[in-house]
Amino acid sequence: MTTEERRAAAVADLEAGRIQQGLEGLRELVASEVDAEHLNDLAVATQMAGDLDGADALLRAARIIGGDRPDVLENIEAVTALRAAGDRGWRSASGIAGHDPSGRGIPERAHPGMALFGTLGEHCVRYALAISLLGGQDVLDLGCGTGYGSEMLTWSARRVRGFDLWEPDEAQLPRWPGAVELTYGHDLCRDPLPHADSATMFEVLEHLPDAPAALDLAFRSVSTLIASFPNPTYHGSHLNPHHINDWGLDQVETTITDAARRYHAGVTIEHLQQRGVILEIGRDPEAGFWVMIVRTTERMSR
Repeated sequence: MTTEERRAAAVADLEAGRIQQGLEGLRELVASEVDAEHLNDLAVATQMAGDLDGADALLRAARIIGGDRPDVLENIEAVTALRAAGDRGWRSASGIAGHDPSGRGIPERAHPGMALFGTLGEHCVRYALAISLLGGQDVLDLGCGTGYGSEMLTWSARRVRGFDLWEPDEAQLPRWPGAVELTYGHDLCRDPLPHADSATMFEVLEHLPDAPAALDLAFRSVSTLIASFPNPTYHGSHLNPHHINDWGLDQVETTITDAARRYHAGVTIEHLQQRGVILEIGRDPEAGFWVMIVRTTERMSR
């Protein structure tokens, strides 16, 4: 049979539902036309040129047509190790935590590997709440920082887009395995947001020079917002140089509600109180952190 006849026979098997027969036919055709050893050599050269994704694709193709050759398997392991090292490297890059004007080592942004493990745990608990509530939705993660929470949200959300003012250099640029879309250099107080189902805004409002404007932009785009705010008694600007809004719970609630009502007729807030990594339903002005699930109805034209 000619090459074209062999291909036609394999395609006919696939179209008739004989998947395994068609697959084997195509594999044999490729193996006869392409040499696995040459693919392996090309993959090594591609890896040396810095294209790990291309090298991985070539090696896996070589494995399909040539079987479990020791040289191919060894190179697949090498490329996997190189990719993992690159994906982790940014976490220890200089400046990843941001600048601390107080000189006390207080990070500007939370990040994987940070020394304050308890703080990172507090942040992750809030994202765990959002994972359970926003599954299947199109979610905006506002003030996403390094994107660890955005990556967590991809575990349940249909789509996740993160936005942050930070502009990481190439060495700091976060790399995540999920399908999260991160946009840096985005001013939450000024730059419009895309429409989505919901948004998260965890430990962000206390940092913003115009938090009401940021909330206005958020509620233009979404109908549900899950936000948190630290109690200034324990986390105010007198303790954290990165905080500029020392609001009490009443002011936080009023500011969020006013922004929501500019675009939605109905607004309800479910309050949670956080102490460490413990989240409980309730509205306690003395809690360490306040978490609010803001749901709206009847969007109004603006």
